[in-house]
Amino acid sequence: MRPMSSVLQALAQRWMTFWFEPAAPTNLAVSRIIVYAPLAVFYLLHDYSVWGDVSSALYQPIWLFETLHLPVFSTSVLDVLQNVWKLSLFTAAIGLFTTASCAVSAALGLYLLGLPHNFGQTYHFDAAIVFAFGVLALSRCGDALSVDAWRRASRNRAAARVCPSGEYTWPIRLMWVTLSLVFFAAGVAKLWTSGFEWIASDQMTLLLMRVQYHISDADPVTNWGSYIAQHSIVARALAALTLIIETTYPLALFRTRLRPVIVLAGIGLVVGIRLLMGPTFEHFLLLNAFWVPWDRVGVWLRARLGHDRPLPAFDDVPHKGRPPAREKAVHV
Repeated sequence: MRPMSSVLQALAQRWMTFWFEPAAPTNLAVSRIIVYAPLAVFYLLHDYSVWGDVSSALYQPIWLFETLHLPVFSTSVLDVLQNVWKLSLFTAAIGLFTTASCAVSAALGLYLLGLPHNFGQTYHFDAAIVFAFGVLALSRCGDALSVDAWRRASRNRAAARVCPSGEYTWPIRLMWVTLSLVFFAAGVAKLWTSGFEWIASDQMTLLLMRVQYHISDADPVTNWGSYIAQHSIVARALAALTLIIETTYPLALFRTRLRPVIVLAGIGLVVGIRLLMGPTFEHFLLLNAFWVPWDRVGVWLRARLGHDRPLPAFDDVPHKGRPPAREKAVHV
């Protein structure tokens, strides 16, 4: 039997490796682009200034606004804040003044996205987005594939050499944990409130029928739910599959071979909810970019395309089977 000290040391080593294994900046940089760019386009036409005209009689502050004593600003102030926020989403996507852009997008996003919740309008999709904004604001996501990196390279090529570091790993791992907790909490909530009856009863049948009457924040994309509801066995199988995916999702953190299957199952669940029930979780899909090993994708593309020149941010990517390239640098 191994002594307790060696077991604890091994666990500590695995913990540190999980969070701070040296990695190239590619995965974090590509994830930044995939998260910010679509959101910048999506929110471009959204107007948050209208909340400044809503009667104060309807104001029921959520915990965040009540604790921080955040006011509901006038329409003119909200208009300025939302324009600054929308601009910060674009600049964060292209990596211009990345640190400041991400910080502004996180702070103003927390306020603007939280504002409607104070008036009884609850959204399902933006909570995880706010967490992503916060994580990216604290990270070095602009060290590659950004205007900032290209400007540094144009001034001093040597200064643009970025070494693999754990600073590019922990933000991705933190988003893994966030996504896992979101799914797991949903599954636990179902078991906590209903137990096995969540599967064995006709609740899924009733839910699929109920959403056909325009009661959700968005109507289902299809009317397939009404057909599924006519077959109780299929509806209960769908409920069981939902519960299995949600409660087993955290296994993706530890089981490398199961990770693609679990993540794809989670994506399928979100898409299925949109098709059959209506709630809009499209934003949530963007966060799956953190699961993708973009550095390996880049190396694969380079090999397939027959590039002799190195692709930006894909040089010296640490691979299993060889020690991490601590001394080597990544051109960005």
